Amino acid sequence: MATETDAPTAPAPSPRRRRLARRLVAAVVALALLAVAAVAGVGWYFSGVATEVEHGREYDLTILDAGNGTVTLPRDPGTLRPGVWGLEWSGGRAILGPVTAATATTVTRRIDRAVQGTPVKGARAVIDHWVYAGDPRTALGLEFEQVTYPSKLGPMPAWLLPGAGLNRPWVIAVHGHNADRAETFRAMRAVRRTGLPMLSIAYRNDTGAPASPDGRNNLGHTEWNEVASAIAYARSRGATSVILYGWSMGGAMVMRTLRAVPEGVQGVVLDSPVMDWGATLDKQGADRGLPSPVTWAAKQILQLRTGIDLKDFDQRRYAARLKVPVLMYTVTEDEMVDNAPSEEFARRAPRGLVTHVSMKSDHTDGWNVDPRGYEAALDTFLRKTARL
Repeated sequence: MATETDAPTAPAPSPRRRRLARRLVAAVVALALLAVAAVAGVGWYFSGVATEVEHGREYDLTILDAGNGTVTLPRDPGTLRPGVWGLEWSGGRAILGPVTAATATTVTRRIDRAVQGTPVKGARAVIDHWVYAGDPRTALGLEFEQVTYPSKLGPMPAWLLPGAGLNRPWVIAVHGHNADRAETFRAMRAVRRTGLPMLSIAYRNDTGAPASPDGRNNLGHTEWNEVASAIAYARSRGATSVILYGWSMGGAMVMRTLRAVPEGVQGVVLDSPVMDWGATLDKQGADRGLPSPVTWAAKQILQLRTGIDLKDFDQRRYAARLKVPVLMYTVTEDEMVDNAPSEEFARRAPRGLVTHVSMKSDHTDGWNVDPRGYEAALDTFLRKTARL
C-alpha cells in the first residue's frame, strides 16, 4: 500500500554561501554609503564656493601687442564683444573702444583713454566690465560725499551723489555677488542727469565694511538687511521715497527688501537679476559638469549652512503681488544667471508694471554694449517713476 512521503526540501545554504551573501550585502551598503558621502562631499564643496567671499581679480589674458593708440588681445567672446570696456593690468588701466581689427586668434581694439600707465606687450591683464575704478570723482568727475549708514553690524560705507537736492526720491544702488560699489559707476551719469540723489552702498563682507558673523556670502539672505538700513538712512537725510537699483545678487536683495520693507519704495531697477537662486544654482552646477543629484545636494547643504530658504528667493512666487513699477534689464548670453525666472516674473506681474529690456551681452554687461540705449531706458523710467 502506497504511503504519502514528505516533499523534498531544498538544502540549507552552506556556511560559505551565507558568508558570501553577507559580504555582497555589505559591499552594496558600503558602495551606497560611499556614493552618498561623495555626493555630500562635492555638494558641501559647491555650497562653499557659492558662499565664498572673494574680492580678488585674476589677470586672465596676455597683452599681445600695444601701440599707436591700440591694444591687441587674444580672441575670445569677451575681447571681441562690441561696446565700451575697461582693461586693467598691474599698475594700469585704460578704457577700450571699438574693435579695429581681428584675426582667427587676435582682437585689436582702440584705446579711447589711458587712465593710468601704458599697456605693454606681454603684460597680464583682464577685461573690466565695470569700466571705471576709484570713486565717483576720480572715475567720472562727479561730486559725491563719502558717508556711512547705520546697520545691524555697524557703520557701512556708501557714496552719496547729491543730485539736485536731497529732498526728493533717492536711487539706492546695490552691487552684486563679490562685486563692489564700482559696479554701479556705469549708471551714475544717467542718474545724475535726472537730478535724483544716488546712494551707492557697501554691505557686509565688502572691502572696508564690517564682516558677517560667519564670514560668508549668504546670497542676499542676510545682506538685504543693509538695503533696509540704507532706506532708513536715506529717509533720515530727506529722501521722500526711494528707487532701489540692484545688479545680479543685488537684484535678489532689493526684491527681498521690497517684500519686507515696502513703505517708501517707489520703484525698482534690476540689471541681470537673480530672480530664483535655485534655478541659477542649477545652471551653474550644469555649467561645471555636476550631475543634478550633486547640485540638489549642494542646495540642501547650502540651506543648512546659511539658513536661507531658496524658495523665498524665487521671485516668481510674488510677481502677482507686485505694486511698484520695475525696469528689468536681462542679457541674452548670461553665463551666470538663469534668465527664465526673470522672463516668467515679467509675464506673471500685473500688466504694465514691468518694463523688460533684453540686450545681447553677458552678465550685467547691457550698458557696455549699448550705453545710449541702456541710459535712455533708465532715464525714461526714473523720470516717470519719480514724477519729474
